Amino acid sequence: MKLVARLALLLCLALAGIWAWHRWQRRAVDESIMANAASAATPLQAWAKAPPVKRAFYGRRLEPRDTVLHGAGQSDRQSFDAYSKAVAPARPMLMMRYVDLHDDLPKFFENLRANLGAAQDYLIPQIGISLNGGSGTHHYETATAAGKDDAALEQICSGLQSLARPVFIRPGYEFNGPWNGYAAPSYVGAFRRIADAIHRCIPQEAAVVWDWSPDAELDQQRAGAPAAFAAARWQQFYPGDAYVDWWGVNLFSPPTLSSAATREFLAEADSRRFPVMIAESTLRGASVHDPHAAIDQWFAPYFGLLRGTKGIKAFCYIDWDWRIYPQWADWGDARIESDATVLEFYRSQVLNTSGSTPWLSGGADRATTRSVLRLDGR
Repeated sequence: MKLVARLALLLCLALAGIWAWHRWQRRAVDESIMANAASAATPLQAWAKAPPVKRAFYGRRLEPRDTVLHGAGQSDRQSFDAYSKAVAPARPMLMMRYVDLHDDLPKFFENLRANLGAAQDYLIPQIGISLNGGSGTHHYETATAAGKDDAALEQICSGLQSLARPVFIRPGYEFNGPWNGYAAPSYVGAFRRIADAIHRCIPQEAAVVWDWSPDAELDQQRAGAPAAFAAARWQQFYPGDAYVDWWGVNLFSPPTLSSAATREFLAEADSRRFPVMIAESTLRGASVHDPHAAIDQWFAPYFGLLRGTKGIKAFCYIDWDWRIYPQWADWGDARIESDATVLEFYRSQVLNTSGSTPWLSGGADRATTRSVLRLDGR
């Protein structure tokens, strides 16, 4: 009995040590994010003026060692090209695209191959796969988890192989968004099935991203849920470390940039040793046509978060005029090239002028891009 008691005591001490280490990791990430704003009269601007912190390296699939991948998309080709021209020579490396698992997948990949082939650079697709046909009332992740969509997964694998290049995949992106309708147990099963299929057919050159929406936790229905509540929710949807290569976060409304829930998510990713991709982001609730408000309320804290968080290894910006869609009209015009002041600020953030070592990796040739993604044996 004494031996059992001693073993129990040792186990308790070990668990307490692990818990304390996780809390220390989270506190360290919080401090690195907030430190950039501590010494200026205009904290939001100060965030973006601070030098980028040294990036962490966790050794995950397609993770760069010491840089941040630059991406854009969720727009037509003309808009993608306009953004690329506006930020040149710091053009994006990642190109965002979307498809539903029940769509015409061969046609999707045919169009994607054409877009990639026409590009100036060796672009890397970042593909969001929905499991609801575009409506939360039609979600079908339970069927996917049960194997009823395995034929579609074979088409996904064939399509990915036909691209002949690395790719990031976000199955069931924004898993916690009520607009998607996913239930945690069935979502986990569907994610695992998709991840297994992708890792089997492209074991080295595909990274699977588990993608979370802080806006879903901070909306009016939840009245700004505390971080602990958000963490409890995302943990229900977590497929497990063996199925995930990156964690993803989508940043839209200004509160998501500094919320406790966002910081907790970033800290948890770091403690589990996963790189984070800002998989979707856009100016929301303001307009580039009010440039100083847009910079103060969104662009400065956005780049401050990006510069000050060691675990963020990729970001993707949606350069779009949301006013053309009635359902998103209040989001405003997010096209950085539409205002000279906004464009000047944005370029100052992505053109690597803060030091001799580039902190962002953008569009380049095949050899350079594959080297950044550690596909050259590094």
